[in-house]
Amino acid sequence: MHRFLENKASYVLMGLLWIIASTSSGRADLVQLPSQPANVPWPTHDWPKGSLPEDLDRARFDERVEQLFADRGRGGVRDTRALLIVQGGLLIFERYAEEFGPDQRFQSWSMAKSVTHALVGILVRRGVLDIEAPAPVPAWQQSDDPRSAITLGNLLHMTSGLDNADGFITENPFVGRTLFGPGRRSPAAYAADVPLLHPPGTHWAYSTATSLIVTAILGRAVGNGAPDTLDFMREELIEPLGMSSARPEFALSGEFMGGAFFHATARDWARFGTLYLRDGMWEDRRILPEGWVDHARTPGPAPNSGIYGGHFWVNSIPSVGQWNMLPSAPSEVFAAEGAGFQLVAMDPTRDLVFVRLGEAPFENFAKLRRLIGETIILFPVRDTPSHETSSGTTP
Repeated sequence: MHRFLENKASYVLMGLLWIIASTSSGRADLVQLPSQPANVPWPTHDWPKGSLPEDLDRARFDERVEQLFADRGRGGVRDTRALLIVQGGLLIFERYAEEFGPDQRFQSWSMAKSVTHALVGILVRRGVLDIEAPAPVPAWQQSDDPRSAITLGNLLHMTSGLDNADGFITENPFVGRTLFGPGRRSPAAYAADVPLLHPPGTHWAYSTATSLIVTAILGRAVGNGAPDTLDFMREELIEPLGMSSARPEFALSGEFMGGAFFHATARDWARFGTLYLRDGMWEDRRILPEGWVDHARTPGPAPNSGIYGGHFWVNSIPSVGQWNMLPSAPSEVFAAEGAGFQLVAMDPTRDLVFVRLGEAPFENFAKLRRLIGETIILFPVRDTPSHETSSGTTP
């Protein structure tokens, strides 16, 4: 039996302290997350199907969809390869580019970071991890090591202060060295073997390496190496949600490559988004602890955190060097996002999950952000999610 199943009193106390802290941490301004409508089945096995809202401006919607599918890249393949919309728990729109379909797995790139957030949340619920405690990284445990002050919460907010930011604008970026260069055999150890540039909690810097440090912590917490971590992921997240297509990747050193490498179909990515839109609940089971989704969708504490929460992006006011995540979309939207413009966005005010997958050059990101934001606001705001369920279902 894995260590994450141990029922120790101290662990339970840690979990209770997390719940207390999360419900009294000044997040009362967040819009309430919608519950699954009583007449709509959960999509564990099949996606219940619905239709686009009657009051949707179809002309404008169709125009935005065509624009989203218009650009083509290498080999003439469309950049947008999957577009899927769920509202009120029902799959109401689904389109794929030529030669792609519902059985096609798509690489997450950095959306894997949000999967990592979910896995940590499960261990927080069980009381195995405490995000307010110093991060349990063996190399940082000497009393005179300033990195010993870094908490797991700092890592999730990417405010560790470590000198391991992605550094895409540099000639030899840290993320490339970690994933494909000298750090590729043991990326978490490589990521952690850097000095502090800033006091923990005071400066935000986007860092895939930081997510790998988190997944190494997760791996040590649940067992020994990739097999135990994969068992944990399947038992606690993948199988309960019915994400049967999900395929995580692991480093040679055994840790989940939770900064960039998780594969799943568009429908399974929509299941993951639904878990967060439903406040971590799935059917009659609490997967994530109370307050954990609020942790994801609340900007971090550093002055320059801007639009970054807990391993999720939030449609908030950007800081210097950031961007408007989804212009025109409401500020309540939060999202998992990855390279090539992979996106799983949740809008609690519309009870909506919006999935866009494929490839796109960076210079097209601003256009995609604008189009998706303009598409989301076409959907009606829903005070109490309800939708008539059609007789058909989609796996």
